[in-house]
Amino acid sequence: MSLPRALVVGAAALAVFTTAAPASPVHPDDRPPDAAAAPGRPRDRAPVEPGCAAPGSSAFPIAARLSGGPDAYERGGAPHTWQLELRNTTGVDCRGVHPVAVLADRGRLLQPSDVRLDFYDDAAARWRPVTLERTDEAENVGVFEGRSPDFAGFAVPAHRSVPVRVRLGFTGRAPEGPVTLNVTAVQRRAGDGDWVGESEDYTFGVERSAAREAVPSAGAGRGEDASRTLADTGSQRPLFAIGAAAFALILAGGSLLFGSRKR
Repeated sequence: MSLPRALVVGAAALAVFTTAAPASPVHPDDRPPDAAAAPGRPRDRAPVEPGCAAPGSSAFPIAARLSGGPDAYERGGAPHTWQLELRNTTGVDCRGVHPVAVLADRGRLLQPSDVRLDFYDDAAARWRPVTLERTDEAENVGVFEGRSPDFAGFAVPAHRSVPVRVRLGFTGRAPEGPVTLNVTAVQRRAGDGDWVGESEDYTFGVERSAAREAVPSAGAGRGEDASRTLADTGSQRPLFAIGAAAFALILAGGSLLFGSRKR
């Protein structure tokens, strides 16, 4: 499948990052000697990571693969753990890689509050929650610690793979029916970013709990739960077109332009 020629993040999508801390002002007398000679250079930000993609290449430098996930999740049940593999297909290290998860159900009823998504940070030895946002296309998008100052993304060495444990569950209010999850890899580079990889689609079902099936309530099949139950008809559009808000989550301002790549 082919990706759009370019994707520009709009101003409305950038509002997602209004909670990001602004850069500290620098007094002119405190600037390094070469600061004046380098207009436009971020003076109080970390150095820009080198790009992963080979110049002129149409292939993604990061191969993302999802494995080990169940075919169904129980509403209100314990979360399931599965794996996201980030494999660097190039001869250069790729740093600052932030996976972006996109979840969409067939009826577009799934809300961020219905989902419990975490990933395991081996360096910090702890689970980190993924904050989801709902886009104008009714997709639920979350960056793997896109807003955390102490997580700089994943470093994927040349010709190596980095496994990432992911934990996913759904609340008792989640709508029933099929859900498709896709992960896109974005390399954050100061105020810009590159789309460097994408996984296959992972489709699963969200089902009513066994206990609830055994003891139906008097109002079963009615009210809010019924209105949030999905019909098993229709089709979902591909999730590769994530939309502007997906990438706005990993930026503190400005806009992103992603070049065209083909798979």
